[in-house]
Amino acid sequence: MGLFISFEGGEGSGKSTQAKRLWERLRDAGCPALLVQEPGSTPLGWALRNLLKSHQGMAPSTELALFAAARAELVEKVIKPELTSGTVIVADRYLDSTVAYQGYGRRLPVELINTLNAFITQGLKPTRTFLLDLDSAEGLRRLGQAQLSLVQEGETRQSGRADQEGQRRFEEEPLAFHRRVRQGYLALAKAEPQRFVVLDASKPPEVLEEVIWKEVSTLLANASLRS
Repeated sequence: MGLFISFEGGEGSGKSTQAKRLWERLRDAGCPALLVQEPGSTPLGWALRNLLKSHQGMAPSTELALFAAARAELVEKVIKPELTSGTVIVADRYLDSTVAYQGYGRRLPVELINTLNAFITQGLKPTRTFLLDLDSAEGLRRLGQAQLSLVQEGETRQSGRADQEGQRRFEEEPLAFHRRVRQGYLALAKAEPQRFVVLDASKPPEVLEEVIWKEVSTLLANASLRS
């Protein structure tokens, strides 16, 4: 079996940058590796990604169902077969995003989300999850948001980037939403300390990259010893 690594974090945390950097280092080291992102990485996943990007204001339960459908397809068509063939999977978001964003952020029942995640992933969890933790206001500031102190629950912002990750729908949520998401991520990390590595995302990207590479190198070495 291959190694399964996921990256999680709120908006502006730099998780996508670190996921890509790890994938590139694995590839340069001659290790079979695949970078996947959610939603995406399958034809259905990309279609659902475009749907999520283009339909603002959909019901939270609808949003949850679309993310779940994309993940189910990704697990069945990509992640499981690639892991079986010995590939290292580097995932830019996975099941923890749904708990943090739809559970804590949208306030949908976390127990229901956990049950749904267990079903659609067939119980498959990452070997290691790197959580890029950052103050929510700082994360939004990185994305070019202004006057965060004036934003109240229930308001949305009109300025900002066209998010490359397809998460503009979340970028435009109130600051309170993003703080709940961060709270959710930290709760998940506390519940599974053996899987999560919490990193201070305010540190320089180069420093974070080296910490991540050291951890993954150890995992790869241990996997080689067991094989």
